[in-house]
Amino acid sequence: MRILQLHCDYVEFTPIKKEIKSAEDIDPQSKRLEEIVVAFVAVEDGDNSDVAKKAMSEISASMAKVGCKKLLLYPYAHLSSKLASPSTALSVLKEMEANKNDLELHKAPFGWTKSYNLKVKGHPLAENSKTITAGEEKESTSEALKAESKIQSFWHIMTP
Repeated sequence: MRILQLHCDYVEFTPIKKEIKSAEDIDPQSKRLEEIVVAFVAVEDGDNSDVAKKAMSEISASMAKVGCKKLLLYPYAHLSSKLASPSTALSVLKEMEANKNDLELHKAPFGWTKSYNLKVKGHPLAENSKTITAGEEKESTSEALKAESKIQSFWHIMTP
């Protein structure tokens, strides 16, 4: 799962038209929410309810740091090229919604083309991205760092 999380003064969105057959049935009304964290979410192939729970836990923790309890889950397929099927994505998003804990949760409609405006706050924690995967995270070392550890350096002090 890929998430782009933004702490916003406000977000406004308007559902324009259904993009897919399995889009949610809604009344396409504009909505404006203020003092909110917007989580643009792309559900990827292999994501499941464990990923949804882990995602909500991480989102809640970062929201606590900025002192905000209002969240908008915004389905946003543009964050990944390895998307889950629409039915899987919708079920994972519903699982995220079920794990909202004490957050005031709002959601943008799944499967719709939407127009939106937002104003992101200007502080260090206002913008962040997350990649959440199933299973345990293993800290990996890049090949460049592994190769660098094998390098031997020789220092010579040259005096006139």
